[in-house]
Amino acid sequence: MQYVKYGNAGIQVSRLCLGAMTFYEKCDEATSIGIVRKAFDQGINFIDTADAYGRGTSEEFLAKALDGIRDEIVLATKFWVPMYGKRINGRGCSRYHIVNAVEDSLKRLNTDRIDLLQLHHPDPLVSAEEILSTLDMLVKQGKVLYVGVSNHYAWQMAHLLGVSALHDWEPIVSIQCRYNLLDRPVEIETVPFCRRFNIAMMAYGPQCGGILTGKYKRDEPIPEGSRVAQIKSMAKQLTPELFDTLDKIQAVADKYGIGINQLAVKWVLEQPLCVIPLIGGSKPAHFDPLYEVVDMEIDPEDIKYLNELTHEYRYKEFENQPMVAGTSPSLNPI
Repeated sequence: MQYVKYGNAGIQVSRLCLGAMTFYEKCDEATSIGIVRKAFDQGINFIDTADAYGRGTSEEFLAKALDGIRDEIVLATKFWVPMYGKRINGRGCSRYHIVNAVEDSLKRLNTDRIDLLQLHHPDPLVSAEEILSTLDMLVKQGKVLYVGVSNHYAWQMAHLLGVSALHDWEPIVSIQCRYNLLDRPVEIETVPFCRRFNIAMMAYGPQCGGILTGKYKRDEPIPEGSRVAQIKSMAKQLTPELFDTLDKIQAVADKYGIGINQLAVKWVLEQPLCVIPLIGGSKPAHFDPLYEVVDMEIDPEDIKYLNELTHEYRYKEFENQPMVAGTSPSLNPI
C-alpha cells in the first residue's frame, strides 16, 4: 500500500479509502467486521462512512470492527440527512443539527473524536458563518480533527474557504465527489480548484455503481436486486453506445490480464490530481481484487487512450449534486 499527505492536512492516508456505505444493507455485522479487518491487513488506514448509512448502523458496525485498532485509522463520517424522524431541526447544517449529529456519531462509533467530519450536502437555509463557526468550535473542543465537504461545487467550496479565512476559522481540507471513467464533469471546475488550493479529493463510485465491473452485459437482462435494477437513471445509461465504450475499456483490461473493475479504480489513481478512490461492494469478493490496484503498472499511453475514449463524459450533468444554491446569503457586509 502507498500513503499520501491528505491535502493541506498533516495526516498520511492510504491511496485507497474503504467505503462503508453497504455496511447495513448488503453486509451484516460479521461480514462488515471481516471486510474492515482484511482492509486493515492490506494496509488501508482510511475509512469513510456517514450517519445516513443505515441511519447509524454503518457507524455501529465500524465501532466493533475498529476495536483495538481505532488509533491506526483515519475515520471519516458525514452529516446532513434527516436522522430523527419528523423533528424539524433534525437535518441539514444548522449548529443545532451539527452538534447533535456529532454527539450521536461519537456514541455510535464509540470514539472520542471524528478524524474527518464532512458536510454530506450544502444547506441553502444556513449561512456559511453558522456552519464554519460550529465546525471550528468542534475542532477546538477536540471532537473533530479536520473538516471537509461532499457533493459540493467548486464555487461552494470557494465560498467556504473565503469565509473561514476571513474569520480565521478551521478551513475545509477535502471534497468527496463522484468520479469515474463515465462520470467526469468534476474535471471542469472541481479538479482545477482542488489543485490550486491543495484540497484533497475522495472519489466515490469509481466503478460507476457496478457498470464498470463487467456485471452488466449487452442484450442480457439486468440482474435482479442489482443497483442498476433499483435506480432507473442508471438503467438508462446502458445504451448500445455505452456498451461499445465498455467493450473498448474491457479490451484494455484484457491486455493486462486484469478485471475492468480493477482498471476503473486504477484509472482514478492515475489522474494528475492525487485522488483517493473509495472502494466498496456488497460482499468481500467485491473488495478483494481492488487491494492490488495500487501496485499495478499501466502504460501511460493506455491511460491517455482511456481519457480520450471517455472524454465526452466530462460534459455530462453531475447527477448527485442536487443542492445548487449553496449556503444562504452571507451575513458579512462584503
